[in-house]
Amino acid sequence: MFTKAITVGTAILLGVVPAAAQQRGTVELGAFGSATSFGSSLNMRSGWGGGARVGAFFTPRFSVELEGGGIRAGRVLGLEDVNVGVIAARLTVIPVQAGRLSVLLGAGATHTDTYFIESYGPHGLLGAKLRLTPNVDLRIDGILDYMANQGHTYGGLHAGLSFYRQPRSLTRTVTVAGPAMMHQPDPAMAAEHRRLQNIAADYRALRDSLGRPSVPRAASSAAALATMREIIYFSHDQSELSDSAKAILNDKVTVFRANPAMRIVIVGFASQPGTEAYNLALGTRRAEAAKAYLVSRGVDPIRIEIATRGEGQLVVEGPGELADAENRRGQFRLLIADPYLAPPKK
Repeated sequence: MFTKAITVGTAILLGVVPAAAQQRGTVELGAFGSATSFGSSLNMRSGWGGGARVGAFFTPRFSVELEGGGIRAGRVLGLEDVNVGVIAARLTVIPVQAGRLSVLLGAGATHTDTYFIESYGPHGLLGAKLRLTPNVDLRIDGILDYMANQGHTYGGLHAGLSFYRQPRSLTRTVTVAGPAMMHQPDPAMAAEHRRLQNIAADYRALRDSLGRPSVPRAASSAAALATMREIIYFSHDQSELSDSAKAILNDKVTVFRANPAMRIVIVGFASQPGTEAYNLALGTRRAEAAKAYLVSRGVDPIRIEIATRGEGQLVVEGPGELADAENRRGQFRLLIADPYLAPPKK
């Protein structure tokens, strides 16, 4: 039984591919070693074993899990050691999450089986997960099981790794031919269409004016340029805006209001720790956070584009917190503006 549990756990681990953890639809696959104390009421001593689990998240914090394991336990009074099989099904929740650490609570039912005793009963879990990579967690669980038809309680400790796999989407679009329908014009859509046409016309006029070198141009405001080029920084592995970053963005809002034709690109960057794909996604989230804040302050979203460079274009080379802090940033680049950049109105 113990050998079979280890074989199943190993097979599951070999079949795992990287994926984002703890998102809706994510599947958790794990294997663990276990230490279990049965207590004298069962005439059994502590036992050692292992097993595997599979779970599925239906929200970022709630999942259902099925777990199976085998234990080799000693017995008192000179009796021969016994194999114990345990299968548990439970609902698991993450009530607390701080950085890389997550606390777990679980409840469900368990089935315990040896050659001389078999029982069902309630099952409880208190555990913790520590994120090692975006796709792998170190997981430790404390387990408590009650054998309802025998009146015995036993507890154990499980320690192992959890891997995450995101199922591929099976959704596809099918076009079905149907009768032609006459639609009445939507006033809101028509107004939005006119607004976009006006923006495109302004863009073409501005592009043409920038292409005429004979037109004298005033110098841009140095303060406005400096404000738009000012960089914002982020905490390690975070995309939330700090108070200082919001203050910098507030200054940029005033420049937007003074320059209605101005458009920008926000580029998100990350430091070296983490995979290339993870850092590209982190850079995107940082750029999106900056754009969302500017839009919340009244800037038209069509005036802002976003991009990500991940860990590319490092400002400071080499590992270390000083280099990482300088590289976790969001940069702002003017895409198009009037012939000169006007200072904010006072």
